[in-house]
Amino acid sequence: MALRTVPTADENADGNAAPLNRAADGLRPAQQVLSAAEAVERMAARRQGKRGCHAMFSSYLGGVVTDPTVMTVPLDDHMVHRGHGIFDTCSLVNGRLYRLGIHIDRLLASAEGARLAVPWSRDELIQMVADTAASSGVRDGIVRYWLTAGPGGFSFQPAECEEPCFYCVVLDPMGFGSDGFDPMVDGFREATVRNTPMKPPLLAQIKSNNYLLNVLTHLEAADGGGMFGIIVDDDGFIAEACVLNVCSISTDGVFVTPPFEGILHGTTMRRLLDLARGTLCGEGLLRDVQQRPLRADEARAGSELIMSGGDTHVYPVVEWDGAPIGNGTVGPVAQRLHELITAETEAGDGSPDDFIEVRYP
Repeated sequence: MALRTVPTADENADGNAAPLNRAADGLRPAQQVLSAAEAVERMAARRQGKRGCHAMFSSYLGGVVTDPTVMTVPLDDHMVHRGHGIFDTCSLVNGRLYRLGIHIDRLLASAEGARLAVPWSRDELIQMVADTAASSGVRDGIVRYWLTAGPGGFSFQPAECEEPCFYCVVLDPMGFGSDGFDPMVDGFREATVRNTPMKPPLLAQIKSNNYLLNVLTHLEAADGGGMFGIIVDDDGFIAEACVLNVCSISTDGVFVTPPFEGILHGTTMRRLLDLARGTLCGEGLLRDVQQRPLRADEARAGSELIMSGGDTHVYPVVEWDGAPIGNGTVGPVAQRLHELITAETEAGDGSPDDFIEVRYP
């Protein structure tokens, strides 16, 4: 049986020797074998002007880089090709890492669920994050970090990995919506997500690096005019949004959010629950706070619908599937929660784990 052959980088299609001037001869990209210097030069050209990421720490390299050209992860790291990695995120506000402690606790819980080895102590992980923030010189941003099985091969077996790896990056804050969009003024217009399956409970509670279903949730929401999407299960109950938790405020002042079983154990929603039970109930803005199953039709009939995540994000939903929530404007509970979270992060008052001062050079 005849086999199909293709010309090598040194041959023309007719099998004759190719000219030495390959670039001028128009070789296909996969025929161009680059030197390390050429690869770095091309990457630098592609990444020129694309900041967004100010610093990256890699335990594999044993240091921090600030040039986006070399902010890389080994392709054979099992996080890349097998999804065997976890991550978490905290906020950097006024030179302080906000609630890093609770995020590291969740990272370690995710590592246990993902059966990832962790050769660093909790304090060492916190120190690596703080040192990366200091190296970035940035005082306000997002800090994201990954714990992975590490590089070593392309099979599915973690035993081949050389060592676990920890990566950390300092990013610019992320915006949503068009230029000039203000969530606390404009509110979000959201769409129901029913066709994208929910994550199985194990993966919903482990912050794994595989966010395919989260992305598909966003895309289905975008098809319906939304951004994050509100997932409603087959029984008509709200689960969560693609990267956010959801809560509803009833017309008689009851704050309701779904139980964390089967969805992300959101650190921001946990803080909102504390603020709602304490400050908002004390001020009379709320009558009660409940964590229980929340039906979609109950939330549609409420006065406010709020999504939360990312430590500081309180995102009011003013319209759902084309119908207004409440009077179709940002409500007083969302406004008050946003005020409290903003004041808390800017003041830096709280436990040492909640506000870690970054020691800049």
